[in-house]
Amino acid sequence: MTNSSPQSGYTLPVFACASAIAALKWLRQPQSLNTVLLDLISPPETVEIPIDQVAGIREGMALAITHSNPGDNLDITRNTPIWAVVEWGQSDQIEQIRIVGGEGIGRRVNAEGKAAIYDYGQQLLQKNLTHLLAPNEKIQVTIILPEGRKLAERTSNAAFGIVEGLSLLGTTGISQPLSVPDQLDLYRQELQQKCQKIQVAADLVTDVTDGLLVAIETLPPTDNLSVISATSVTPSA
Repeated sequence: MTNSSPQSGYTLPVFACASAIAALKWLRQPQSLNTVLLDLISPPETVEIPIDQVAGIREGMALAITHSNPGDNLDITRNTPIWAVVEWGQSDQIEQIRIVGGEGIGRRVNAEGKAAIYDYGQQLLQKNLTHLLAPNEKIQVTIILPEGRKLAERTSNAAFGIVEGLSLLGTTGISQPLSVPDQLDLYRQELQQKCQKIQVAADLVTDVTDGLLVAIETLPPTDNLSVISATSVTPSA
C-alpha cells in the first residue's frame, strides 16, 4: 500500500488575481468562465485556476469569485471566497491599473492605513492584467474578502500592524504543505517502521545472547577443563 504525498496549493494573491482576470474578461466580452490561465511569476510557470462565478454588476463593472485552495496545508483561509470587482477607470485615473483593498482586506497601521496587498500580490495583478488591456485602457480592481475581517480575529495580524482583515502576503504563488494531519500520519508510519526494524534487531540480539548462554551452560566445569588440558599435554612414559 502506497501513501499519497501531501499536495501543494496556491496562495491568496493567486486567487485574487484569477478573480480579477475573469472579471476583466467578462468586461471585455460577457462569457461563462470555468478557469483562467495565470502567470505565477514566482515560480515562473503558468497555471489554470478554477473560477466559481463571474457576472456583470452594471455597465462597465464585473465581479468574479474564486475560493482559496492552499493544498494539504493547515490554513484558515481554506475555501474562503475571494472577490474581485473590476471596472473601467475614470478619466482622471493616472495609473493604468489601480488596485484597491475592499472589505476584508487588512489595513496597515504603520503605512497610513494602506491596503495590506504586498509586493507579490501587486506584481501578480499588474503583470497578468496589463497584457489584457490596450495601451489607452484603464481599470480599477477592488479585492474583497467577505470573511476576511472574521478570519483575521484568529490570527496575530494586529500584532504586526494589520487590522480589519487579512493581508495578501507572500513571495510565491505556491502554498507548500508544511503541517497537515496527513503529514503527521506519514511521520507516525515511518516511526512505526523504524521501531519494527529496531525490534527485529533486538530480537536477533536476544536470540544470539540466549544461544551463547545455553552454550556456556553446557560447557564442562572449569576444574575438569584444567584436568583435561593438563592430561592432554603430559607426555607418555
